[in-house]
Amino acid sequence: MRANCTGREQPMPQPIRILLIEDTLEDANLVRHYLTETEEAFTLDHAETLATGLEKLRTSSVDVVLLDLDLPDSEGLGTIMAIHAESPQLPLVVLTSIASRDLAASVIQEGAQDCLPKTNIDSDSLNRSVRYAIERTHRQRVESTLENSEARYRGLVDSLPVCVLQKDLDGRFIFANQAYSEFTGHDVNNILGKTDFDLSPNDVAQKFRDDDQKVAKSGKLFRTVEVNTTDGKTAWVEVIKSPIRDAHDEIVGTQAIFWDVTERQMAVEALTRAKEAAEDASRAKSEFLANMSHEIRTPLNAVIGMAELLLDTKLTSTQRDYLKMILESGESLLSVINDILDFSKIEAGKLDLISKSFDLRETVGDMMKPLGVRAGTNHLELTCHFDSAVPAVVEGDAHRLRQIVVNLVGNAIKFTEVGEIDFDVSVDSITTENEAILHFKVRDTGIGIPADKRQTIFEAFEQADSGSTRQYGGTGLGLAICARLVDLMDGHIWVESTLGQGSTFHFTGRFPIKESNLAARPEGTNRVQGTRVLIVDDNATNRIILDEIVRSWGMRPLLAADADEGLMLLQEAHSAGDPFTLLLTDFEMPGKNGLELIQAIRDMPDLKNMLITVLSSSERPTTRSQCDALDVSGFLMKPVKQSELFDAIVVALGVELPESETHDSHLKDHEKLRPLKILLAEDNLANQRLAIALLEKWGHSVTLAVNGKLAVETWRNDTFDLVIMDIQMPEMDGLEATRRIRNLERIRGGHIPIVAMTAHALAGDREKCLEAGMDGYTSKPLRIHELYDTIAGFFGDQPTSVSTESSPSIIATDGTIDWSHALHSCDGDRTLLLDLLQIFLDETPLLLKRLDETIAANDGDATYRTAHTITGSLRILGPTPANEVVRKLEQAATSGSMQEAPALLAELRQRLDILTKKAAETVAKKHF
Repeated sequence: MRANCTGREQPMPQPIRILLIEDTLEDANLVRHYLTETEEAFTLDHAETLATGLEKLRTSSVDVVLLDLDLPDSEGLGTIMAIHAESPQLPLVVLTSIASRDLAASVIQEGAQDCLPKTNIDSDSLNRSVRYAIERTHRQRVESTLENSEARYRGLVDSLPVCVLQKDLDGRFIFANQAYSEFTGHDVNNILGKTDFDLSPNDVAQKFRDDDQKVAKSGKLFRTVEVNTTDGKTAWVEVIKSPIRDAHDEIVGTQAIFWDVTERQMAVEALTRAKEAAEDASRAKSEFLANMSHEIRTPLNAVIGMAELLLDTKLTSTQRDYLKMILESGESLLSVINDILDFSKIEAGKLDLISKSFDLRETVGDMMKPLGVRAGTNHLELTCHFDSAVPAVVEGDAHRLRQIVVNLVGNAIKFTEVGEIDFDVSVDSITTENEAILHFKVRDTGIGIPADKRQTIFEAFEQADSGSTRQYGGTGLGLAICARLVDLMDGHIWVESTLGQGSTFHFTGRFPIKESNLAARPEGTNRVQGTRVLIVDDNATNRIILDEIVRSWGMRPLLAADADEGLMLLQEAHSAGDPFTLLLTDFEMPGKNGLELIQAIRDMPDLKNMLITVLSSSERPTTRSQCDALDVSGFLMKPVKQSELFDAIVVALGVELPESETHDSHLKDHEKLRPLKILLAEDNLANQRLAIALLEKWGHSVTLAVNGKLAVETWRNDTFDLVIMDIQMPEMDGLEATRRIRNLERIRGGHIPIVAMTAHALAGDREKCLEAGMDGYTSKPLRIHELYDTIAGFFGDQPTSVSTESSPSIIATDGTIDWSHALHSCDGDRTLLLDLLQIFLDETPLLLKRLDETIAANDGDATYRTAHTITGSLRILGPTPANEVVRKLEQAATSGSMQEAPALLAELRQRLDILTKKAAETVAKKHF
């Protein structure tokens, strides 16, 4: 090895390996001497006989042979023949004592590359001869390889069943194979040098020429199916044209490969006709299935209805078992018929999405309630999580979304024996058209899906659990219907799964955003801000979800994974002087369960008055009564909706929401209603307490039913003036309960007013309630004046419409505070108002500093939250110019117009500076 000027070692060139076969030692030494005088690197191996030389060729690598023709064991041209028999391609230079042209010609003809007389040898001649021998042999090999390659190419191309031809850039034929000759009837030798204009009609030849030029100019492959009319013959051919390039990658011509596809083209036309006929038959089949499904559903509904009626009569145990089997079989058959009906609509192209606005969290939360009951029955945990970026209200087909979600979550429950099912909603992207691409995920810890089934399960009538011994039932249409519905939502559905560990189903959908791209915060969150809450749940996913929700309302949560850890944290917080105000606890936990945790808290003097709300995955008959006995503030079924959790917390804390500031004066304007006997059907404990408290305050008596089935039974066994019916309830929802009451009224007579109570207050929901037989409609969370007006519409003169809000105060441009409004907000408590003003003075600088940071970071979410906190702080002061500025700042943060935020913040500082000065003066004087 040697080093160059850069210090890097360069490899030495490989020496030329020479085998010298020479019996005369003196001549051998002379050759060795001449070779040492050359500049070439070499190695020399010497053999004195032909036999020894042949043995060396067999055992070592040699680049060139120097051969004496007169050897002890061979002489003359036979020596060359013996060497070539052993190594046919080896370069060979003959050394001879005879200087004869004839001899030189003979040895070269026999295969030697050169012939050197020994008398004329010197270092230069020997070096040139060795080099020449090697280079000539290499050239011969290349030429031979090219000849062989050309022969193989022609042999291959001539054996192809497709036509191959080549043209130069002027369109002259330079090559054609035998198949072309047979297809066109032209001898190959007769077409070389000719063009398409010599063989085809001018219009056809011109098209060929245009195509060739397009390929030569673009350098790209061209493929088409065209009509070939060479020599008057008409045929369909498929053509692939490509450029021909030389060794320098320059385009020097074009190559065409084509073959006869006349039969295929005719078959395609026949297939097209068959496809159209099949589509007609498929439409007819789908229409038939749809008609038959409807025809079967009608008597089947009667079978199910009559079975349920009979189950409510006096029966023997055997009769009841038989009827339950009939009912379960009927429900199962109805599910199959519904799947077939939906699938037939999709197949017939008659299923269209109905786009309406809906609250995504409320709608999905309502979907989860009955599924949560099913999961709890199987001892599974069902969680529901929304990313904070998910829009509050979107446009889409909520019914079809429910169909997808119920199918996927239902499957997860069916195929999961132990563990949990997590439902998650996030935003993949927001389009320029203000549309959210939502990403839904359903993860389970079930049996998993084999790799070969992960695609086919989305096809009609396909199931991962198939065969005559399959464990799980179903039509195999559910996922196929989901896939078609997702496609209609401009989305995609897929699954990830590990056999034996679980599956995650994903689907996306496009939903136009109707309101802010941030989730709407419940009104009155400022009333719960700062509240310290302990969350106890053995499920980590549930803890994370609850923590995220309550933090978004400004509460201060701490998490515990079991009851013992929860008790320890409660005691530590109390000892530290910063106790928890509220406990949110799971009911079903390993070890010490929720009931035992509550009992332990009630037995501790320092903690016995703790406010407690219970969250449960299942509801046993004694669960609620046990919770009531331990003075539990609220009982919620999992998965918990944000709205019902907020309502439960508000009820537990006993705080007033903004609406309560005005409702009393509004209700005084109504005439007093006569006492009514009211049946309330509601499964949520917080909503139960609120509704009962309001109704009893107005002088009515209330009977409670915790689900639709109990509501029907209670109505049948008693007499009521009014039914207030929740829509989403376990076991039987409010719509179905209403239908059954109306069916029974057709037999018994009479008509009782039924008022719907639901969180869905959007277009189309009212119509669904009316179609089910309901007479009125009120939304949740309960609004006192709305509930009162609805009841009064049935049992008194129509009340005069009174504004539900106080007349807005006039905003003073000089920043004057409406102290009468501020004092009214505190129910006339001057001390409380002074305390709130001091908090306003303390918090405002901190909030403005936080706005500086969030706007500098271009963080729209954090800017919105901080601005919204300022909105809550300003509410106590009544209408001011600052309110309008902070509203604009909130809009800028949620609409993505953060470039407007710095100017709005500067204006807000000016407005708040005036207000803080007024507030400071008032606090100092303690006078309004």
